[in-house]
Amino acid sequence: MSTSVTLKDSAELLHAIARLRTADGNSAAEAYVLIHHDEGNPNVISLEHEGEGIEDLASQLHEAEVQYAILRVREQLDITVAVKFVYIHWIGDKVPFTKKGRFGVVHGSVKENLPTCHADLETSSVDDITAENINRLINETSGTKSKVIDGNNTEGRHMRGFTSVPLSKGPGKSKANLVPVSAGGAAVKHGEDVTEAILDVRSDDSATTWACIGYEDDDVKKPLKCVSKGDGNVDELKHCLADDKPFYFLYRTTDTIDGHVTVKFVYIIWVGEQVKPLAKAKLSTHKGYVQELFSGCHVSIFATSRSEISRTIVTDKVCV
Repeated sequence: MSTSVTLKDSAELLHAIARLRTADGNSAAEAYVLIHHDEGNPNVISLEHEGEGIEDLASQLHEAEVQYAILRVREQLDITVAVKFVYIHWIGDKVPFTKKGRFGVVHGSVKENLPTCHADLETSSVDDITAENINRLINETSGTKSKVIDGNNTEGRHMRGFTSVPLSKGPGKSKANLVPVSAGGAAVKHGEDVTEAILDVRSDDSATTWACIGYEDDDVKKPLKCVSKGDGNVDELKHCLADDKPFYFLYRTTDTIDGHVTVKFVYIIWVGEQVKPLAKAKLSTHKGYVQELFSGCHVSIFATSRSEISRTIVTDKVCV
């Protein structure tokens, strides 16, 4: 039995997750993406629903199904508001024991294909899916005594993890998107071209196999941008490498498991040996944010030398 899952209509699902994670101050305080196993197939997941509100999410959970949700909430921290994400693994209490086993062995692969969240919740009871319980879970994981606040009570508050400029409520918004700050580092601005490049690599309908993301004007203080894309193997992307520049790559490849071809994604962090120390220090603060931007990869490779990136190395890591 295969322990991996593939994404049906992956572009649709990834766009939904991107919308959830790139929300601004005008977005609903509570929103979610709901995922299920397509036609009951344990090895295929797809987008089931997008919605707003914890109560609405609870109403979408079925007692005889296994489902997954990414829930966005807001947490008050002193005079600021933090955006937090909760991963919910729903196992309905009427799911047969044998079915639980078949779906349980692929859960690790499901999580690998979804973004990292601040807190995880596995449950079979809708009584656990309440604002009070979600608030308690977030407090336990973050070590705060904050409250998940109502969306109508955020006027004038600074949204932690978003741009530091005043929150816009009208037209003329910047095209630079910011997602919530990672627990592991500072947020970095990036344009729509970065999101589109990542989604292009992940799309089953695209021939693109890799995307190279760098910094505008090669300055780590500036926003991220898409430098290049291609449809070749890992050797092709190495043409982008420079000894004095940092880059991030998303690479799409395949692995064969039990005779079935499975798509795998590789996250490559390149920091050339001649990158200046101050730039390296700045890069370290971006690590958590960029990792979330590229979340859902099966393996990661950190390289400072071209010899550390090759088809053999990628294959060995992917096939472990």
